[in-house]
Amino acid sequence: MSRASDLRDAVRDELATRLERTVDAVLVPAYSREELASFDGPRVWVRRGRRRVRAEQGPDTRLVVVEVGLAGLLPEKAEGGETKSGYLAQRLAAADSFDGLLEDVIGLWTPDGPLSECYLAEHSFVSIDEAQVFDAKEMDKTGIYIPVLQITYFDSLDDLED
Repeated sequence: MSRASDLRDAVRDELATRLERTVDAVLVPAYSREELASFDGPRVWVRRGRRRVRAEQGPDTRLVVVEVGLAGLLPEKAEGGETKSGYLAQRLAAADSFDGLLEDVIGLWTPDGPLSECYLAEHSFVSIDEAQVFDAKEMDKTGIYIPVLQITYFDSLDDLED
């Protein structure tokens, strides 16, 4: 395995332990409505994002981004009541509950969070950002809401295996 894959798995294990829920390691988050309906709440997933190497004076700076996201079901139109406003309000409430879980995840990396200074798989935490990878048409069609966080780590080892 690569060092980035080791980091992804370490993040997955930490999330599973600290959130006390199953966390999936995925290549691409691809859940069906039926699959998500069989789970108790939204699914948390982790994937290796991208790598960036900056060549400056001194040692190279190797950055690895791990993406953490949720996959949750939004109510279907039939579940949303008689009116469009009722349906939209229920979808907003569901998305807000997912965002609450996302805030719990972010809290693990805030300045006082337990993972902010934790060294995982020989990588140290740099930053966390919410990525806007949003396809409104796909979300409306499938009813699956997928917010994504990008967590950047610094890899200080000069490992060319990746």
